[in-house]
Amino acid sequence: MKDIDCYIEYLSEQYKKIKEGTVRKDCSRLPGNTYFLEDSSILCIPRSDGDNRFPYGQQGFNFWAYASGYMHANEGLFSPFLRASEGQEPKIAFFAGFQEKEHFSVLSLLAVPNIENSTVQEVDRYTVFTKTCVYYITEAMNMRFALRVFIDDQNHMYFTILGQNLSKRKKRLYFSSYINPYLCTSIYENAENQWFRKAEFVKGSMPEQGTFIFRINEDLSRTVSVTNYGVINRKIELGEESHLMQQEASTSRYQFVGGVYSSLHTAIALKAGTFHEKRHITAFNDIAIAGELMHLEIAPEKSFRVDTIFRYSIHSKHSQDYKRLVRDIKASGIDELVHQYEVQNALENQLLRVAFGEGINNSYDGNLLTHFFTYLKKQVEFCAGIKGYAQLSLGSLIGIRDIFQAIEGMLFIKPDQARNKMVEALGFITPEGRCPRQYSLPVNDMVTPAMDLRQFIDQGAWVINTIITYLKFTGDFALLDQVCGYYEILDDKKNLVKKSDKEESVLLHMLHIMDYFIANQDPATGCIRALYGDWNDALDGLGVSSNGQMEFGSGVSVMVTLQVYQNLQDMIELLRFLSTHEETTHTNHTYQTIIHTYENVLSRIEEGLLKYAMIEGDNKEKRIVHGWGDNRSYYVGSYQDPDGKSRDSLTSNAFWVISGFYKKGATMREEILTAFSRLDSRYGLKTFEPYFLPNTYGVGRIYKLPPGTAENGATYIHATAFGIMALFFMGEPEKAWEQLMKILPFTHERVSCSPYVMPNSYGYNKELHIDGESMLDWQTGSSNVVLKIIIRFVLGFQPEYGGFYLQPAAWIPFTSYQMDIIYQGRLIHIRYHNVSAGKRSFVINQVRLTGIYDTFIKAHKLWIKLSDLEKEVDILIED
Repeated sequence: MKDIDCYIEYLSEQYKKIKEGTVRKDCSRLPGNTYFLEDSSILCIPRSDGDNRFPYGQQGFNFWAYASGYMHANEGLFSPFLRASEGQEPKIAFFAGFQEKEHFSVLSLLAVPNIENSTVQEVDRYTVFTKTCVYYITEAMNMRFALRVFIDDQNHMYFTILGQNLSKRKKRLYFSSYINPYLCTSIYENAENQWFRKAEFVKGSMPEQGTFIFRINEDLSRTVSVTNYGVINRKIELGEESHLMQQEASTSRYQFVGGVYSSLHTAIALKAGTFHEKRHITAFNDIAIAGELMHLEIAPEKSFRVDTIFRYSIHSKHSQDYKRLVRDIKASGIDELVHQYEVQNALENQLLRVAFGEGINNSYDGNLLTHFFTYLKKQVEFCAGIKGYAQLSLGSLIGIRDIFQAIEGMLFIKPDQARNKMVEALGFITPEGRCPRQYSLPVNDMVTPAMDLRQFIDQGAWVINTIITYLKFTGDFALLDQVCGYYEILDDKKNLVKKSDKEESVLLHMLHIMDYFIANQDPATGCIRALYGDWNDALDGLGVSSNGQMEFGSGVSVMVTLQVYQNLQDMIELLRFLSTHEETTHTNHTYQTIIHTYENVLSRIEEGLLKYAMIEGDNKEKRIVHGWGDNRSYYVGSYQDPDGKSRDSLTSNAFWVISGFYKKGATMREEILTAFSRLDSRYGLKTFEPYFLPNTYGVGRIYKLPPGTAENGATYIHATAFGIMALFFMGEPEKAWEQLMKILPFTHERVSCSPYVMPNSYGYNKELHIDGESMLDWQTGSSNVVLKIIIRFVLGFQPEYGGFYLQPAAWIPFTSYQMDIIYQGRLIHIRYHNVSAGKRSFVINQVRLTGIYDTFIKAHKLWIKLSDLEKEVDILIED
């Protein structure tokens, strides 16, 4: 078991080596004063141009820890701790105080709050994220303070402070904690919250122990009132010849900070080193908090430890429910629990393990990419496990397109969890196959979920795509018989729905989704109407009716048309497979009827794309448009858009390839590559080039975004990743890797978000002083696309029905790589080595094979039948 003292010492040594510039090669530097350590943990040094963060918790519970020291937590709309805005006092804070002549010099043990007029000099701070917990370390005054924060699967929060006297003289100081929980089902705090909130401090049987009890009354409806309880248990342990000189507690924020005009930045009690008077109960006229001051005498080279555990229960109806949360604290028990989670995380990392060898030049760092891939998996799992309100705003629901794309990445790691999330999400579509843009999980069966019913036409395409990938990877065709429910729409404009009495199989849900697409096929062009919009939801004007008499006109999204084209092919393939391999409730005659319908729709789409989606300029040069408005009255992504600009669209070009339409003869290869070159920038392929001018007709709200940001002429990474996928499909691996390296955050000089996971965009607008900043990290679809690019094209693992292709790109910028993946109950070890053989060969369990040449990806690939695989298989690829 990892000893906390030894691990803190290890982290301190790593920090000193980084500071002195003597760090080892296996400690990889990232932008933003951030480093991967050799154990894959992440060390962050304070910076002024952004903040790093990491989510802890399970099953949709989010405890966000920031490198700055800010922390907040929520599960859906319920928040144990609200998020503090930048510069505001934190909800969780820890301090140390050192006696001066008439007052104490205050040292914040986190970077926030920034204590005004503190006389503590030469402070070293750094934060270390591991997958299990976060460590905040502060060194000053010959003391080292380490705060470890850990969250268990019951959403209990453990705060462990370890204070070490590094000198050979005894130290007198105080330790102080400030905890301000929220424990309400709301996204913001108001003046009334304190009226229904009460905190009480209860002394323990020993001075080293104490308990804070919070009671928050909350009305869930006019007739249902509940109480939420929070309990903070605390225990201090002292080293030899060290003493607890004095202990004080307060439940009053005003007493802690000094009244309504003060804050933690200038807290009176911290400066005085005392609360002056006992205030162990607070309610109504003050904000109830948990505050403590413990005066300590620490012997030379000895330490003290304070363990604080925060537990809560919600919607209690009995006044004594809090008592089950009051428990004794045993430090060794907490350490053992942390160790168990570390072991669990290590085992889960083996579910999909990837490691890259030496790069072919200094631009490619295999060790760095290996570490990054570990956290990319974590990011995809986070996105797939979201329960809504991850950003804690009323509009932060669960997006159908978002959750299914994330599930498609997670299914390679945790297919069982992916299955559960798919079944859950499918229960929110309508019996007609219409998917909501976003949905929320109802608190109980009596509550109607919040939904966003705007008809962004692409939603169902991601559902079909993900289920098909799941079936091919897992072989779990029983999913198709799983029964799911529906929701019926009562009022489209008011987003009102009700639970339907109808329940049907997953397969029928898929067929209904395809029916919805077919119903929205434009009769005139054969392409799919845009309705409210497509994946690029900022461009939400194509579907508007020009006469104003109907909600939607005949405007088309070429990207969605191509997605539906791919969905149709996938559904035909699935139904043909089922007709020959599975006994189902559908007869083969029914399958053939559906297949025939889909083939007719496919043919009509092919005609429409060739006739309308490819346009010619004055010089006969061809271009794939993004789409067109009602009655083809204008184009977007054309030679002359409504703002008079000649413009390229990334996603329509990318999906021309990804959908397989590229293989139909009209490849448009050179035209697509030329469009990509025009869309290119220092941060990768842009979503559009050029940006849309203000008040551009027919494009919707996209022009309201500043030029060079988000979807309006910036590198919106999700779309860039689609472009990279297309380049790999086209057999352009060197161009694909060039773009991939541009979007990976660790290749940048600086980033504004966490550099160890994917951000959602890179902006550039010189006038607005934007140069590479990102809007968001962690919750972004770019993560799952990058994961799939690495699995399917870099590592070359492509599952199909009855087996998989092994098809790494022809050009690989690493001399070796390895991947271990569990495929349908079999452990597959894939190893790649570039031995300069001049040609590719495959070795399976010591049998050498050559494979076949794919003229589209321009690489040799090998088909491996499922029936030929043993329980454990070793595969070697040599170039």
